[in-house]
Parts: sequence; C-alpha cells; structure tokens
Amino acid sequence: MELFVEKFKAEVREYFERLESGLLQLEQEPENYQVINDIFRIMHSMKGSGGMFGFDLLSEVTHDLESLYDLFRSKKQRIDSEVISFTLNSIDRLHNFMVQEPTEEQRLMAEQMKSDTQQQILRLTGNLISSEDVKSFENNTSAQSTKQTTYHISFVPNEKIFINGTNPLYLIDELYALGECNVQVSFDRLPNLAEIDAEKCYTSWDVFIATAENIDTLNDVFIFVADNAQIQIEKVSDGNFIQNETVLAAFMNAQMRQETWDPEEQIIGKPIHTEQSQVQKISEEADLKVNPAAEIPKNAAFVPTTVDSIRVDSRKIDQYMNLVSELITAQSRLEVISSKMKLPELELVTETFEKLCRQLRENAFEMSLIPLQSIEVRFKRLIHDLSKSLNKEVVLVTEGMETELDKNIIEKLIEPLLHIIRNSLDHGIESKTERLEKQKEAIGTISIKASTIGSYVQLEIEDDGAGLDVNKIRGKAIANGILSDQTRLSNEDIFQLIFEPGFSTSESVTDVSGRGVGMDVVRRRVLEMRGSVKLTTEKNRYTRFTIQLPLSLSIVDGLLTTVGDRNYVIPSSVVQKIYHVKHERLKSEFRQVIEIEGVQFPYLNLHEKFYGQKHIPEEQCVVAITYDNQLFGLVVDEVVREYQAVIKPLGRILKGQDVFSGASVLGTGELALVIDTNKMIQKYS
Repeated sequence: MELFVEKFKAEVREYFERLESGLLQLEQEPENYQVINDIFRIMHSMKGSGGMFGFDLLSEVTHDLESLYDLFRSKKQRIDSEVISFTLNSIDRLHNFMVQEPTEEQRLMAEQMKSDTQQQILRLTGNLISSEDVKSFENNTSAQSTKQTTYHISFVPNEKIFINGTNPLYLIDELYALGECNVQVSFDRLPNLAEIDAEKCYTSWDVFIATAENIDTLNDVFIFVADNAQIQIEKVSDGNFIQNETVLAAFMNAQMRQETWDPEEQIIGKPIHTEQSQVQKISEEADLKVNPAAEIPKNAAFVPTTVDSIRVDSRKIDQYMNLVSELITAQSRLEVISSKMKLPELELVTETFEKLCRQLRENAFEMSLIPLQSIEVRFKRLIHDLSKSLNKEVVLVTEGMETELDKNIIEKLIEPLLHIIRNSLDHGIESKTERLEKQKEAIGTISIKASTIGSYVQLEIEDDGAGLDVNKIRGKAIANGILSDQTRLSNEDIFQLIFEPGFSTSESVTDVSGRGVGMDVVRRRVLEMRGSVKLTTEKNRYTRFTIQLPLSLSIVDGLLTTVGDRNYVIPSSVVQKIYHVKHERLKSEFRQVIEIEGVQFPYLNLHEKFYGQKHIPEEQCVVAITYDNQLFGLVVDEVVREYQAVIKPLGRILKGQDVFSGASVLGTGELALVIDTNKMIQKYS
C-alpha cells in the first residue's frame, strides 16, 4: 500500500503543476471554458483519489473548490484575478500538507484551512452558493435536480491496468457517489487456474446507473484510464429504472442479440423494434467528444491497449546512467586488452561490445532528458505573484521550451533562473508610470528563449526594463573596494562585476532582492554545471543573460589528447578542426596568433603552460575550437583518438581548480582530465 501512496503523491504533484499552469493561463484568458473544464476535471480526480488514499484534506478542499469552479463552467459567474489568487494559495497550502506525515498541530491547521476555504468561497460567490451547498456539494451543482437518467456503462479494463497503480474498484466506487447503481461482474476473460497471473486483471463490469449527472461527468470518471480500457457509455432511458429488473434484463438480452430496444415498449409488452439508442464512448484521444452516430459492435473482441509510457522513479534513471557509465569504462578496458592480444575473435567481440555500449549510452542519455516546459510553470507563477506584490504588470514570453536537458541540470538550473527573474522584476522592469513616461508599453515583458547549439543548450533571459547603468556599477564597485579609481575597464567588463559576491546596486533590501547574493549564486551554479553566463544590456532598453549549458553532466564525447606525460580530453562539441604544425613555427608566431588555411586565430600552447619549454615535441597538434563564437587553438602534443569520457568528480586536492570539469578513467587504468575549454582560455590567455 505504501508504494501506491507514493505513486499517488507523485501524481498529485503533477496535478498541482497542471492546475497552476491552467490557472495562470486562465488569468490571461478568463473566457477560455476549455481550460475551466480541464481545471474542474483535475479537481474532480484529486477529490476522488484523495479520499481513496486517506488524504481527507485534499479530498474535502478540492470538493469545495469544485463547487466554485462549477459556477464558472456553467457561466453563472465570471472568473477574476482574485479567484485565481485564492485558488493558487489553496493549492500551495494543500501541497504543504502533502509532503510529510501530518502532526497534531498540522491537523488543527487543516481543519482551519477547510473552514477558511469554505468562508472564502462564500464570499467570492455572494448568494450563488449557500454554506450548506458548499458542505454537501457533489461533483456538479448544476446537475443537482430531481430528473434522473439511467445509463449503461461497459467497463473492460486492459489486463495490464494494474501496472500503473490503477485499481478499477475505485472507479466503480466513484460511480456509486454519482447515483444509484446496479453492478454486474463478468469473469468471461478468466483463464484456466494454471494460466492465471495475479498481476493481471481478468474482470469486467456492466454498470447501470441512475443519476442526475450528465454523460460528460460519467466520462470524467474514466478520463485517466481511457487508454487502458474499453469503455462504452450508453443511455438506457430517461428516468430511474435501476430497480426494474425486467427492464435491465431485457436491455442486456437485446445487447447480446445486437438488437435495439425501448424500455417503455418493454414495460407494456410491445415488441422491441425502435431506432438505435444513442451510444457515447470515450474517444482514444480522451477528448471527451460525443459521437452519437457511432455504432459499436456488441460482441467486439477486446484488444489490449499498448502502454506507450510508464512512470519511473528518477533515482532508477540515475542508477541506470551510473551503470552505463561503468559499462563504458569496462568497454574501454576491453578495447585495450584486445589491441594487445590481437585475436580476431576477441576483436570482433570488442567491436560488438563497443556498438552496444554506444547504443545503451544514447538510450540512457535520451531517458534522462526532459523538456524545459517541465519548469516553465514555476516561472509563470513567480511572475504572477511578484507582479502583484510589486504592483507591476509583467508578462512572460517563452520560445523553444520543448528543448531538452539532463534532468539533473534542470534541477540545478531552477535556482539561477529564479534569481534572474526576481532581479528583472524588482530592478529591471519599471513601474507602469515610469514606463509610460519613457514611451514604453505599460506592460513589461520578460522573455525566455531556449535553443540547442551542438551539444550545448543556450538560454536567453531578457527583460525590456531599465537596463544597467555603467557609471552606477563602476561607482558601487569603487565604493566596495572591488575597483580603484585608476582601474580602466570596458563597459562589458564592468557589467560582469554584478556577478561578484556581495555586489548590488540596489539602494534598499527587499523581500525580493537587493542583498547582493543573487547574481553570485547564478554564476556559481552555472559554473558548477560546466556552463557559462554572459550579460549584455543597454540602458532604458533591455538586460539579457545568456547561459550555455552542456546537455549532460555524466558522459561526454571527446578527443583524447596528450600533453607531456598526461592525458586530457577536449569535448568534441567545441572541436572544429585538427592541424599538425611544427613547434618552430609556433615559436615564430607573433602574439600567439597563427594563420592556417587563410584563417587567423589565437592559440594557447598547453605544453608551455603546464611544463614550460622542456621536452616539447618537434611536431604538435593545433585543435581548433569555438570560443565566444570565434576560432581558438589549443595546442597539444598529440591527438590520440575519439573517446567517450565518463566524467567523475575531482578529489579534494583538485577541487579548488576551475579549468578541469572532471576526470575519466581510461582502459589502461590511467586518468584523463576533462578540459573546460572556456575556463582554460579565460585563465591562461
């Protein structure tokens, strides 16, 4: 049971994210009734699931929120920003109660929250909902009437429906909450005793329900299992015929004979020959659209639905990546042994093993990538909340959020991006009055643009605010002792000073920013991920942060090189070309700029930097790489071969350096340091 509870909590976190996303969209599009319906259905699912797993607070609060949102979807009341804020706050409070086992104090707080929620709903709805309506509300207040309809529901689950934690009995139980039910269980699919698999579902159900709800509400019960079951919902008749066994039996007999029927004719003993009764079913896309003309074969064979995706604990993905990493290291060792023994059979096995390792590596890599869309709602929520607290109007514009990154990078990326957005809102975007005085749009804009460049992902976070004042930054740096009066720096270099620890141009400290720690955190976090961050700005126009990050932190394709008696790996993503040159030519070049094939570019001789002038080979290799959108040469003694580097963190002795991003164990047992080319060039050139 504990395993299912954990899965349920993970699902609830997804529900919360979808609710936040829908609510923030609804604030911009208050007339979007599709979004309102989606929000209502999510609340409905959370209410039912919460009760099943003993989360009564979740069930009862979402139960009350349903009553509020039913008014909006039935167009009895218009939604506004106050309602959105109230709902978002309710979600936040529910989330806090879901993360850990409740204490006695939290139980008292939960009771208070239920009371507060009900009182707030009454205030927001005026006289449209009474206090008794809120307490006794069941699913859809607009459907509460004495008029009932009898439906037949055929529910045939996929045999593998248990795999994702779904219990069909909970769905049957939810139907009982919607009206009076007559349930008939079928075991027609049950195999012989020796063939029974305890993890498979062989049961199906025919449910007759008399309810005041409409057919959409019945569809909602099965919305999350539509791809794992065969479901047919058919109207039997107006009125409640649940207690009339004659009518129900006649209906089932007609179904078996593939005939149509009319319950009134059956009651008075007339022949059963009428038009086909209307059949409604859940579409494969779960779009809840009704197709009245659809004719579903009564005795159609059940075809199991293919499961396209499963939920996997992220820790299992991490373990999988680690095992693949170790496998690549073992493959490298096998390659060394094979090259020494020169046995044809062993070479064939080694080649096959290398191909399999590469495929496994690519598969593991793809599994660990998730789109930036997964964290987009956090930024929207932050802008929503801070805009109100700062009394500013700001919109978020995103582009390329389908771009994928390693999940571990995305987790570490959230904090830096939130810091940048906070500063943009607090210091960058002006007030509405200031913007109008500058002849700008009254509503400020923060944009996030993501794109893939080689094996790197580039993020641009830009606001159309006041920009940075170079004189103000310089003055603050001098006052803080970071610069002296005589120091001369370019504007670009001065702007980079905002990344220094404790540096802030804010005149006052607020709850949002101004303590001088935000930009320092941004740079430190990005550097920890082997990335880079760059700032460009123009006063009264914009401020733009450009962040480049590797796709993955654990495995990298590279060039294995040697300098002196040591091995080094240069990431393949930055390599453009490799040239062989005489060392004498490098010595004669002016200001360490070389011209090759008609192109001039600067270079850095790693042998000279690491070992001085001793034992430099007569011929070296210039590895031309991209640096700051230009060519730059790294001179090494030898390029050995292409190499898949499994990156391991450096020990405490080398932890303080910043030009190597990690180390990789070669097949020979030797270590190869992985070069961070950006930091290497910045430090030594």
